[in-house]
Amino acid sequence: MYVLPGIYIEDVVVEHDGNTNARITFVSLKQWEAKIKTTNDDVPWTTRADYIDIIGFDISSDGARDGLVNWGSFTRTIGNRVHDVPGVCDTTGGSGINDTNYNSHDNDIIGNVVFHIGDTYPKMCEYVHAIYHSNARGHIINNIAYTNAGVGINLWHGATDTIVSNNLAFDNKEHGISIGTDPGDNDGDDGDHFIVTNNISINNGILGMRERKGVGSHNQFLNNIVYGNGRAAFGDEQYEWPSAVGTKDVGTITREVMFVSFKADGSGDYHLQTGSPAIDAGTKIGAPSTDFDGNPRPKGQGYDIGPFEAQ
Repeated sequence: MYVLPGIYIEDVVVEHDGNTNARITFVSLKQWEAKIKTTNDDVPWTTRADYIDIIGFDISSDGARDGLVNWGSFTRTIGNRVHDVPGVCDTTGGSGINDTNYNSHDNDIIGNVVFHIGDTYPKMCEYVHAIYHSNARGHIINNIAYTNAGVGINLWHGATDTIVSNNLAFDNKEHGISIGTDPGDNDGDDGDHFIVTNNISINNGILGMRERKGVGSHNQFLNNIVYGNGRAAFGDEQYEWPSAVGTKDVGTITREVMFVSFKADGSGDYHLQTGSPAIDAGTKIGAPSTDFDGNPRPKGQGYDIGPFEAQ
C-alpha cells in the first residue's frame, strides 16, 4: 500500500497478518513526506500482526509514549524518520521505535533515523530510548540515533541472538548502544550470542556501549568506533570492563571518524571522508549487504564502519 504525501493525524493500527510468501507492505510514496503525527497520547503507529513492512514514513507525536510500536514477528521497520516523541520518564518510559512483545521474534529495524525521543532532553531519562528491541533475533542495522534522552539503541527484556551492526549513535544522554536480557522475560534463560559490529558510538552521556546483566559469554563486540563518551567506551551493568561474563571488545577504533560534516544537532553529513579510519576497517560478521543509502557492501577492499559505505 502506497501512502501519498500529507499529514495524517489519526493513529495507524495494523491488525492483519501477511505471510512468508506475501508480506503486507506500507510505503510512503515519497520518503518522509507521509507524516503520521498524533497530538494526544495515541501511539502514531501500532502493528499487531506478522510479516509487515513499514517503509519511509515520518512519525512524531505531541503526547505519546512511543512513536512506532510492533507486537508482531517477522516485521521490518525500514527507512523511517521517527522524532519528537515525548515518552514519560517513569518506569514504563517510552521509545521512538519499539519491538515490544517479549514473545515475538525475527524483527528487523533497518535504516531509520530516530531523534528527540524524550521530553526531558537534554536531561537524561533512563526509561526513554530511541530504538528499543525486546525480543529474539532480528537485525538492528544501518540506523542513526541521536539526541535522545536515554539510549540510542537499547536491547532488553526478551532480547537474545540479535545482530546490531553498522549503526551510528551520538549525543544520547545515557548510552549509545546497550544490550542485555531479563531472563524473566526470556523463558528463564539468559540472552546470548549478540553480535555488535561496525557501529559508531560517540559523544554519548555515559557509555559508548554497554553489556548489561542476564547475558551469556558468547557476545561479540567487533570493529566498532567508540570515543568521546562521558564515562567510558565500554562497560557492563556496573560499568566495569571486561564485562562480568568476560566479554572483551576486539578491533575497537578510538580515532575521530572524519565525517563529511559532523554536527551534534543531526544536521550534518555523516558520510565518510576520504581517509576516514572507518573505511575498510569493518568486519563481515553481522554486516548488512547494503548501506543506509542502498549501496552495496563492501564497496572497496572491505566493509566500512557506520551506516554509510564510502563511494
